[in-house]
Amino acid sequence: MWYHFCPADPVMTETPQILDNRQWIAKVLAAILPGLGLVFAVMAILGRLAGTTGDPRSLPAQALMWLTAVLWVFVLGTCFLFPTGRRAWAVLGGACAVLWGCFLLLRLFLS
Repeated sequence: MWYHFCPADPVMTETPQILDNRQWIAKVLAAILPGLGLVFAVMAILGRLAGTTGDPRSLPAQALMWLTAVLWVFVLGTCFLFPTGRRAWAVLGGACAVLWGCFLLLRLFLS
């Protein structure tokens, strides 16, 4: 158990408050499902801007492949910074939808 003590009270006369995270499943699922879609959208936008040909041996394709793993680990690590699971789903899902919309517009204008 983790306990949180108020730093203004050096004597710690108050009862310690137990820190718990009851919504960790919702936050992790938000990082896995819309978070992965968000990372794929970033990869699609950067791939379109870099002009990748689809050859997995090319340098831009390799960079995008490794960037995907790094970004997804970042999303998985930061999903616990959201105050609630609902907020994590809303922010990550909304960002995923916005980035996929940007990709579709980019594909339309760069075709």
